[in-house]
Amino acid sequence: MWRSCGVVLALLFVGVIHSFGCWCGPPGPASEYVEGASVVFVGKAVFNDDDGSHKFTQKTLVRFEVEEAYKGLGQQLRDVWVDPGSFTSCYAMYRVGDRYLVFGYDQATSPRDTLSISVARGQPNTKPVPPGFDLKDPPKVYWAPECSGTRQVTAQADKDITYLRKYKERAREKTAVQPNKR
Repeated sequence: MWRSCGVVLALLFVGVIHSFGCWCGPPGPASEYVEGASVVFVGKAVFNDDDGSHKFTQKTLVRFEVEEAYKGLGQQLRDVWVDPGSFTSCYAMYRVGDRYLVFGYDQATSPRDTLSISVARGQPNTKPVPPGFDLKDPPKVYWAPECSGTRQVTAQADKDITYLRKYKERAREKTAVQPNKR
């Protein structure tokens, strides 16, 4: 009897964690994220207006300088804005100066590994408009919360980057104009 009570309590405890926090599946290789992502690139975080409160109840923007794009970005686009999961329990921390392999999503799309996410309600604290962010012609902002597949570029990322370069080349070959055979 005690054993079955322990199992029930354990399941309830796990259920509470799921409903009040971010619960991501284990991160996988780039091949598991690239199709669902709107944009994929390696870039350096050059701006982050996180207020340092360590709370996800803030509206945050991160600007990346694109070093190499693999999907969804034109060759001339050098800056990409990312929301790290503002107002969600899957809020990701991006440090200025660090390099990341970013899988960015349209705001309406949840990353594939997001099994559970809590959303905070309320009004954001007003922050100044970030430098380079034009309110008259606002840039597209992609969503890259904790479960997005985004990761810091380390030696282990070499395999993913090699895969993404091949992915980009295959995509380019598919869209190349074939000469007419007449």
